[in-house]
Amino acid sequence: MGNLNRLLKYTGKYYQNIIVSLTAMLVQVWAGFKIPLLMKDIIDEAIPNKDYDDLLRTTILMVAVALFGLGAGLLNNYNSQKVSQFASADLRLDLFKKIQSLSFTNIDKFKTSRLITSSTNDIVRIQQFYQMLLRIIVRAPLMIGFGLFMAISLNKDLSNIFYVSMPILVIAIIIIMIIAFPKFTKVQKTVDELNKTVLETANAPRVIKSFVSIKHENDKFEAANELFRKTNTAAEKVMTFADPIIMFIFNASLAGLIYLSAYYLDLGTFPLMTNDSGDLIPKVGEIIAFSNFSMQILFGLMMFAMMMIFISRASVSAKRIMEIFNEEVDLTNKDNALKDITITGNIEFRNVSFNYGEEGLNVLEKINFKIKSGETIGIIGSTGSGKTSLINLIPRLYDVSDGSVSLDGEDVRNFDLETLRSQISVVTQTATVFSGSIGTNIAQGKKDADMADYKEAAKNASALGFIEDYDDFFNHQIQQKGSNLSGGEKQRLSLSRAFIRKPKILILDDSTSAVDAKSEESILKAINKLSKNMTTLVISQKISTIKDMDKIIVLDTLGRLDGFNSHEELLKTSKVYAEIALSQVGNGGDFDE
Repeated sequence: MGNLNRLLKYTGKYYQNIIVSLTAMLVQVWAGFKIPLLMKDIIDEAIPNKDYDDLLRTTILMVAVALFGLGAGLLNNYNSQKVSQFASADLRLDLFKKIQSLSFTNIDKFKTSRLITSSTNDIVRIQQFYQMLLRIIVRAPLMIGFGLFMAISLNKDLSNIFYVSMPILVIAIIIIMIIAFPKFTKVQKTVDELNKTVLETANAPRVIKSFVSIKHENDKFEAANELFRKTNTAAEKVMTFADPIIMFIFNASLAGLIYLSAYYLDLGTFPLMTNDSGDLIPKVGEIIAFSNFSMQILFGLMMFAMMMIFISRASVSAKRIMEIFNEEVDLTNKDNALKDITITGNIEFRNVSFNYGEEGLNVLEKINFKIKSGETIGIIGSTGSGKTSLINLIPRLYDVSDGSVSLDGEDVRNFDLETLRSQISVVTQTATVFSGSIGTNIAQGKKDADMADYKEAAKNASALGFIEDYDDFFNHQIQQKGSNLSGGEKQRLSLSRAFIRKPKILILDDSTSAVDAKSEESILKAINKLSKNMTTLVISQKISTIKDMDKIIVLDTLGRLDGFNSHEELLKTSKVYAEIALSQVGNGGDFDE
């Protein structure tokens, strides 16, 4: 409950709607108890005395109270819906912002599927909790408490039935809660696994179809789906037992009430009244009113039971959401972080080692090199040598495990993150484009760009040609994941986004691999032209792409620096580079020694 209580703060700003909702709910509860009293007057007073005027007045009053209760119910429902919708929207937004603030290390810990489930399924659970809070959670105790007061006030003898029915019902509720909570925890974990399977499959349709692995993926999803079904079924069995048990106690209580009425009639202690013939008869209206109060009490207990089961489910979701909120972001600004400072692009790695996780092996080992502002640097090495890990340390997507990375002599950890990253453009190997227009995708690199900036960036990335083929130019809409663009067009669009920023450091992670040779040559020429004002690092698997750069960083399979020099010198001094060069020449490589 502690986690749910923390999330209640999101309802605070809608206190006016909460007050209206609770007031309306009180009126609705009052109406529910007022009607049985009016019915009692009709049966025990108006009808025996043949007072038809009183009968008519009381009947009209009953209808008025019922309509008043109806209006209050509608008002309660409307405001509770509004609070739940708006409060959950605020919560969802804050959770999204928190997820955006997480570092790569934090995201690796939670996994993408878990973050998606918490942003959707778990938030829906909390939204339902907010709604139930104003419709049931407060109403149930009121119905129980007020109902007991009215029933005892009406007839203390008949109230003895509650000494039996209520403890049994409370014990049943507690047992159900104890069984339910761990089961619903498992359900949410299986939802994570289900989402992960769907996410992986949705992101790789080309691979699945190309390798004819549809049956394998179907089988994998079927296994995850079956696990979810079994886990959810086990949890829902709690609900299937809850309803019949509660209804049994409810019906047994009514039977007990009738028995007690007969028992007290035999004892002569049950309230009697005189009919129009002068005979003494039991106050049937009182029995009916007491029966109604008992139903209200038991209905409140039934709502309380269902509420506790639902709270156990919502508590699981609240715990998962709070785990994300409570996650300490490991990449944060120092109190005196450097802001409003322009870097020139000098980069230095000093004894840098890096690993993913505290117990992981080093991906990079004792890396040392210096890069001067304006230099173009190639990065090459075999698969798994740590090339991408190395460039991730410069914009501080990860922090070094040992050593330091410096820009202009200042440790990157001393920079304000926004100041640092706003002066670095990174183009990933897998081009990332977003739904929207071509223009909005490019504008992510520079919010205040004008048309001249768009055209210049697109031209430098060899993207202007295909953009001009569209009638709507930069307004052309891109579908989800850029499905209406080719791989090369997506990469050139990503490059345009990087170029428009005019960064001090440009990092290309094998980002020309999907473009043709002519476009790649054009892009490299543009980089050489722009390199006077920026430092450029290019990861590539092809020596022909990086051979003309000022220097080349060579990494071996253990993430160690095997060489840092020009193409000609590395052929003489780096065993790894010479092997790569030989393999590419042997396979038709097009570089010149």
